Amino acid sequence: MKSAWSVVFVKELKETLRDRRTLLMMVAVPVLLYPVLLIASEQLLLFGQRRLEAERAPVALVGDVPSGLVSIISAGEALSLVPIEASPTEALRSDAVAAVAVLGPPTDAGGTRTVTLFFDAASDRSQRARGELSDALDDWADTLLASRLSGRGLPATFAVPLAVNDSSVALPEEMGGYTLGRILPLLLVVITLLGAFYPAIDLAAGEKERGTLETLLTAPVPASAIVTGKFLTVALIGVVAAALNLGSMLLTFQTGALQVTEALNIEVSIPLWSVAVIFLALVPLAVLFASLFLGLAVRSTSFKEAQNALTPVYMLVLVPAMLPIFPGISFGPLLAITPVAGVSFLFRDVMAGDADALLATLVLASTTLYAAGGLLFAASAFGSERVLFGGGEAADVPRTSWLTRLHSLGREGRVPEPPVALGFVAMLAVLFFYGGVRLQIGLGERVLLLSEWLLLFLPAVLFVTLGRFDAVRTLSLRAPTAGGLAAGVLLVGGALPVVWLVGWLQSFVLPIPWDLLEGLEELMTAGDARRLIWLLVLIALTPALCEEIVFRGVFLGGTRSLEPWRMIVLNGVVFGVFHLSFQTAIRFLPTAMLGSLIAWVVWRTGSIWVGALMHFVNNATLVLMTSTPAVREFMSDPEAPPPLWLIPVGAAMLAAGVRLLPNRTEP
Repeated sequence: MKSAWSVVFVKELKETLRDRRTLLMMVAVPVLLYPVLLIASEQLLLFGQRRLEAERAPVALVGDVPSGLVSIISAGEALSLVPIEASPTEALRSDAVAAVAVLGPPTDAGGTRTVTLFFDAASDRSQRARGELSDALDDWADTLLASRLSGRGLPATFAVPLAVNDSSVALPEEMGGYTLGRILPLLLVVITLLGAFYPAIDLAAGEKERGTLETLLTAPVPASAIVTGKFLTVALIGVVAAALNLGSMLLTFQTGALQVTEALNIEVSIPLWSVAVIFLALVPLAVLFASLFLGLAVRSTSFKEAQNALTPVYMLVLVPAMLPIFPGISFGPLLAITPVAGVSFLFRDVMAGDADALLATLVLASTTLYAAGGLLFAASAFGSERVLFGGGEAADVPRTSWLTRLHSLGREGRVPEPPVALGFVAMLAVLFFYGGVRLQIGLGERVLLLSEWLLLFLPAVLFVTLGRFDAVRTLSLRAPTAGGLAAGVLLVGGALPVVWLVGWLQSFVLPIPWDLLEGLEELMTAGDARRLIWLLVLIALTPALCEEIVFRGVFLGGTRSLEPWRMIVLNGVVFGVFHLSFQTAIRFLPTAMLGSLIAWVVWRTGSIWVGALMHFVNNATLVLMTSTPAVREFMSDPEAPPPLWLIPVGAAMLAAGVRLLPNRTEP
């Protein structure tokens, strides 16, 4: 007798394979489209090059034109000399010529001349002409040099004291693996993702929209069997799509149909064991995507809503998948356990024949663990009747204008909905990016103070006031208790060594921006009491009030409907993203950890004042430490780990803070 999940699996697989979009993404694209696209792209590239080379490019010479240079250009087949009456710039803009060489007179007794090449960098025709004209000038320079050496009775090698030749030890197959390792990992990750994208939407949100999911759930089949069958269908399609893509691309390169492989002296020949490792890593990756997409899609009420929910995930996956393309990023244990990035780096190393067994094990184990978490995420949705049969409160809200909904929520004494709160923070981020950063760069510290109050504090107050939200609940304006304040101080003090340790560990992955750290040290260093008070107001007190009212006020209050752990983690992540620097991402993880900790304490105490105190203590501690010469000297090396004795002290303070923290009660 067949098990229930296998029956569901076979049923879902048959229905999915009837969908032309699935067959197109899984079979037609890799098997038919890859060879056609690669060969067609190469032929179009060659066609364009031959078309540019088919006719002589018109060029002009201006100034004291020597006959030797004219002879060299006339003897070639790439250029034709034409006279111009206008200036070189006007001649180029009117397309009378493709490039112009302006020759100056000899500048010294040796006869050195300056030549300026005018060309249009936005034109392929002009760029080619510039290259050919530059080659002609080089040939003319060689003849001049040979003539001068001969006139002085010197050998031709006199002007060439050093001849450097490159000799790479990489074999053609190694170069082929290296080249594919920069391209194929991203394609494999994206294709695996796309293979699971549409089936997940169709088997979850699509069935809800068609009304067939309720019929399936009323059958005498356990919910676990249904989610298992659907999950296996989506995962299988993702794996098959990725495997077909991998095989099709390798076969396309190995057939020898591509002339570019010969031109670059590369040979695509990946060993069978490498293909097996890649396929083995694709399985948990496909499981992760399938479970994550299925869990998100089943929480949507329609096919379109599911597409909107899954598209941001698709965009986020691209960032870690693209990391192997960038040079200088070392593949280590931390990257190995990073979702998607570890798999992408493993693919790169396997194709290059340089895979490490320990890192490969970490990648496979961590991806399998993430896939198991994703499966639990999907299963929890299928176990919730509200998710499966009800659209929740959001489904009952009429489609009115956002301002009308904002006012109606406020009149009922409620807090903002999560999308409204997240949209508000996103709006502030854009406002701060386009306004605050430019002002701070141009006007310095006083504008930094002003931008915090005008671009963070004031919009938050206006948002709550104009939206008529319950200010006490939205901003957590409950009066703090002595125990809550003491707990906040102990927790933030205990977190500092942990954050220091995390910052030191991530320095093995992310390069330390020394110029940025030196700038921050200069900003936060006080040489006298007046400067110290100013820095405490600027760096400690102002962010403690302005940033807390946004993140632990409006944003935390607006995400109350989420599960507590999701609310807290989301708050920390958004807080960390808000503090990202243009030069580096090294501040993200420590800031996100502190943001999550403060959000948890505010949620437990119901008081934003505790969060403001924690924020002030953290920033003030950094100012005081930086302004104390002995401590600054002690912390002068960011690559050094924190003293070991600080870790148990921090752990003891964290434990004491947790014990003092009051139990969660609604304000």
